Parts: sequence; C-alpha cells; structure tokens
Amino acid sequence: MRRISRKFVSLAVLALLVPVIVACGPKKVNVSLATYAISPSADTVNAGDVVFHITNDATDQVHEFVIVQTDLAASQLPVDANGDVDEGQVTVVDEVEDLEPAAVHDLSVNLAAGHYVLMCNTPGHYKQGMYLDFTAQ
Repeated sequence: MRRISRKFVSLAVLALLVPVIVACGPKKVNVSLATYAISPSADTVNAGDVVFHITNDATDQVHEFVIVQTDLAASQLPVDANGDVDEGQVTVVDEVEDLEPAAVHDLSVNLAAGHYVLMCNTPGHYKQGMYLDFTAQ
C-alpha cells in the first residue's frame, strides 16, 4: 500500500511541476511575413526568453524582421526621406535581414518588460504598414 501511495504522490508532484517547467522555458511566437503584412501568433508575451519563428509567406518579396524597443506607437517611429524607419534613431533589439520567399528563420531574444515594435524595414515596407505593436509583460 505504501508503494502505491508514494507512486501516486510522485506522479501528482510531477503533474504539477511540468506546467511550471514549461512556463519557465522560452516562449515561441510564430510570425508570418506576407506582402506588406506581418502577423504574429501573439502580440503579448511574458518578459524573458522569446523565440520568434519567422516565415516569409510572400511569394514575390524579400522581407526582414526587426524588433525595436520603444515607447512610441508602431506608426510613429522616426523615418527618413523615403519613409523607411531610421534605425539609427531607435533601439533595435535584433533583426533578421533578407528573408527570401518561403524562408524560415528562428530568432531568439531576451525581452525586458515593455513596448516593442515588430516590423519589416525593407525599403518601402514600413511605409506600406508592415509593422505592429508588441508587448512583453
């Protein structure tokens, strides 16, 4: 009888710990880049390690994926004369450049709590609305 009780207690403890262990690991956000559109599977994550699984779903355009930490709204980033974000005037956390059509790339970052912008800054794409607000809490 004692063995059954110990096994039951061990299984119960394990069942309680698995969600905690999984929650402590990196969060995964799937991101689809399409023709002038960026679509993440979530727009809010817990602060800490995050893996962005980025897929260029466009059939005819090269894209890039840029993470900017800012208090500004996604539509209010400083731009140059061509309407592209001036990356020298913002805090770029990390980026993946030159994603060819159908390319897939994982980008691992550690995000502090705060506001971010996810965008494509390939010439002309930000001006076409390829950006969105993102939050780590």
